[in-house]
Amino acid sequence: MDPRDAGIDSLLRRSLAAPVPSLSPDFDQRLMREVRRGSQPLDRYGRILLAGYGLISALTCGVVMRSRGLDWGAITVTIIGPLALIAAARWTRRRTHTTMKHG
Repeated sequence: MDPRDAGIDSLLRRSLAAPVPSLSPDFDQRLMREVRRGSQPLDRYGRILLAGYGLISALTCGVVMRSRGLDWGAITVTIIGPLALIAAARWTRRRTHTTMKHG
């Protein structure tokens, strides 16, 4: 066995022998409390920062996928597709709630 393979084998054995990580029992309550406390709407600077982060992330993903041999059509679908699904879900939810209020 190659020394590198033996090292990887040893690392995997130690990792598998370690205890399984778990969350504390009250994790979901603590998480919801933090989410509610920090749920102020984003100010203009926060929205610009978030939009910039999203744009740079999408561009980086596109460049990486292109370097792996995907064509631009597939890249566009994998980036724009989920965004379109989110927009459609929000539109449907907004329309359903508006209809339920009036109905």
